[in-house]
Amino acid sequence: MPKSISFFYEFINLSNWGRSYLGPMYQKAPLILYLFCFLSFLGKAQNDVTQDLKKLEIFLSNIDSKYVDSVSTYSLVEEALKKMLRELDPHSVYLDKETYQSTTEQLNGKFKGIGIRYQMIDDTLTILEVLDGSGAQKAGLKLGDQLIAAGNDTLSGKSLSKNDISEILDANAESNEGITVWANSSKERSLKYIIRGNIMVSSVPAFFMIDKKTGYIKLSKFTDNSYDDVKLALDQLTKNGAKQLIFDLRGNTGGYLNRAIKIVDEFLEDRKLIVYTEGKHQPKRETFATNGGKFTNGDLILLIDENSASASEIVAGAIQDWDRGLIIGRRSFGKGLVQRPIEFEDGSAMRLTISRYYTPTGRSIQQPYDEGYDAYKNEHKARESTGELIARDSIKVLDSLVYLTPNNRRLYAGGGILPDLFVPADTTTYSNDVDLILKKGLYYGYVLHYLKQNSQVLLEKHESANDFVNRFEVEEAMIQDFNHYLSQRGMVSINTENQRNLEQTKRQLKSLIARFAYDYNAYFRALIEYDEDVIAAREAFEKDTMQELGLK
Repeated sequence: MPKSISFFYEFINLSNWGRSYLGPMYQKAPLILYLFCFLSFLGKAQNDVTQDLKKLEIFLSNIDSKYVDSVSTYSLVEEALKKMLRELDPHSVYLDKETYQSTTEQLNGKFKGIGIRYQMIDDTLTILEVLDGSGAQKAGLKLGDQLIAAGNDTLSGKSLSKNDISEILDANAESNEGITVWANSSKERSLKYIIRGNIMVSSVPAFFMIDKKTGYIKLSKFTDNSYDDVKLALDQLTKNGAKQLIFDLRGNTGGYLNRAIKIVDEFLEDRKLIVYTEGKHQPKRETFATNGGKFTNGDLILLIDENSASASEIVAGAIQDWDRGLIIGRRSFGKGLVQRPIEFEDGSAMRLTISRYYTPTGRSIQQPYDEGYDAYKNEHKARESTGELIARDSIKVLDSLVYLTPNNRRLYAGGGILPDLFVPADTTTYSNDVDLILKKGLYYGYVLHYLKQNSQVLLEKHESANDFVNRFEVEEAMIQDFNHYLSQRGMVSINTENQRNLEQTKRQLKSLIARFAYDYNAYFRALIEYDEDVIAAREAFEKDTMQELGLK
């Protein structure tokens, strides 16, 4: 518990004033006291807070003593906390104990569980991956195995949410009842006793050489381990001859600010400003690059999209402001607010916005939120309706907020990072047939079925993932076999005359074969063969677009 909150808690608890004046409210809803005490600590006049607390105490005590039905004042306070913080800004939030624990685990780069990734296929929970070092791996679970039951809970043929499944698996892993497994390889049923544990997950799901001089790194989130993950990837790629790098931040919604700073430091020269933060109660704090960067001279392209936010935008903003690299994709989300977690005694917490961050040129990339919370959260739909995702000219910029880079390039503030090279989003929707196949997990199911019959021949023909990605083609015979697999499950076949459906199916099948027969690197390698953003990046390297824009 932060010292400021602990101080007020002890004062209220121990003093006569605290016990007599705030007694009923303190007993029913201590969280609300923490919140208002913290606001007082931040600088609100004490008299105002006292009046607010008195009003809330009367409000809650009267509901408790006079309301027509029984009411949980604790539940009322929980909802009140959420709504009060929402009034401040879209990113100040209250998190209950379970949510806070879950989000903290994700940012710590680990989670507690049995260590599997799965999909419901043919109404049966099917394992798609067994994580290294997990209880599932130690118990001998394999790709394609089906989990039939956990103790007395049936896992097949049910409409269970992922949360329901996780709770069932975790509960049974802590008991002696075990999990019933149908082994894909031996076609035998057995009872497995699986121990839950802390599973480490890399924030870099893939990195590899695209060609002899071009490296690729995908960063999914800025977790506690992200700097080490990126540094490991950079070291390996430079050893393999990478002179130019595609750094993929698409879909990366952010995470720890300090990890973003350390990652940018790998690309910038010594003493260049990376970011600065400032707020009413937070003095201006500047952070500069050091002289330890591992990739300060190589050609650099960053991929961003409308879901790249927060820490991703700090990285992109610093690279763009210093003319260090080329930004390709679509306008980023526009989150320029910094939150600090304030933990409560019951395990819940609030993430309170304490400052704004600014790029080296002084840009704030926070998009406006004066139209309210709902409008802010529906920003993505608004971009779709205005055509921004498919046409750069549809992006509205504030011409009054112009910033110049060292090479006199014009940049704009007030709503995300605008790419240097715009690539339209693929807004083509799946057909109803393809969409249903995806939802039922039948691409996964077919690929597992295919590999069970053909994995040995496949690996003999393509000894390496690179060879598979470069030479393997989804031929007509496989499409026919896939359609037969679908018909056995009462599904409509893929219409091979619909070119879009056919292309989507070939892409799904090839990338999933690469994933299950080789690894995630192979999966991403197969995907980027069709990826318009990556194709644009490779063309930019070939045409030396960075030289044209003054980025060298």
